[in-house]
Amino acid sequence: MSTLRSAYQGPIIDIDVHQRWRTVDELIDRLPQRWRDYVLARGGGPRAALMPAGLSYPFQRGVNKRLEAVPEDGLGTDFELMRSQHLDAYPIELVNLSFDIGHEVTQRNPVFSAAIARAMNDWVIETWLPRDTRIRTTIVVPSELPDEAAREIHRVGAHPGVTAVLFSWNAFGKPLGHPVYDPIYRAAEELALPIAIHGAAGETEGNMAHAVAGGIPNSRLEWHTLLQQPTLTHVASFVAHGTFEKFPRLKVLLLETGLAWVPNFLWRLDAHYRILRAESDWVRRLPSEYFRQHCKLSTQPFELTPRKSQLIELFEAFGGMDDLLCFSSDYPHWDADNPFFVANRLPRDWLPKVFRENARQMLRLTETEAAAV
Repeated sequence: MSTLRSAYQGPIIDIDVHQRWRTVDELIDRLPQRWRDYVLARGGGPRAALMPAGLSYPFQRGVNKRLEAVPEDGLGTDFELMRSQHLDAYPIELVNLSFDIGHEVTQRNPVFSAAIARAMNDWVIETWLPRDTRIRTTIVVPSELPDEAAREIHRVGAHPGVTAVLFSWNAFGKPLGHPVYDPIYRAAEELALPIAIHGAAGETEGNMAHAVAGGIPNSRLEWHTLLQQPTLTHVASFVAHGTFEKFPRLKVLLLETGLAWVPNFLWRLDAHYRILRAESDWVRRLPSEYFRQHCKLSTQPFELTPRKSQLIELFEAFGGMDDLLCFSSDYPHWDADNPFFVANRLPRDWLPKVFRENARQMLRLTETEAAAV
């Protein structure tokens, strides 16, 4: 247990924990034979064949993980380390796995992407869910084939360990409210699964240009700092294209895109409500009302204001932020947040919602299921 004194001692649901296979053979063995042959025949070896198609930037210290979370052999994610450093170190009730962002499905060949998505989902269900009753998982989908993505949601989405559909990249370079993605949202709604948008899903077809407004970033510092930009685009798009009117039970979980942008952004959208209505018949309520009903945000990355009261003052001016936040550690990534650190920066009466209740409502968890863990 951490030596920090926490303002919160209750159960914790962590909505964003990352895991990765130790070797790519774990995925290759789950591919159909034609794609196994394809991977093994490509230049650079099997690992290169499964690398994400998008641009990448150097990680801090050469890896994207805390150094103490890296196994001795440097391969993948070690469950025993996760258990000792996170699951058992805090009062963890459930963790929600989200791969190592899931960009392996960003292949230029969409049929190959679909095969990789199936292999990734089978891998996490077969190898991670049985390890601990506290583990749940997102599933990945080939977003460039929305009908195929919907079939994948129906194939594995009913599994009791599946809690969300991970949208880790933007296949068409269009805001995610665009109706081209509607089959994915229809399937998710039918299975009561939220859409989890990780890292703003800014990359598209090997191109980072849609990740930020002004062009391709030149460094990881720029890219990481600007992750919130496509998130704003996607949320405005959900409103303008009527995603929440077409799919009134759909939920959206925004992972790793910060928090402080929310009040200003929604105040601006609400101010333009009448103009939005003139352009789109779908806009029938204030944008902030759609957001409050359908969206929640991960606490990580948690903005570090000079005084912790400053961020709370902004949240309180907007109102209702205690209903929108879900704790996330981002373990084992290098910028992971300690749950006690987050607890000590939020009002005490918010903590039961932030650390458990909001996530339980979002991740298709019943009170009975969560309490039984």
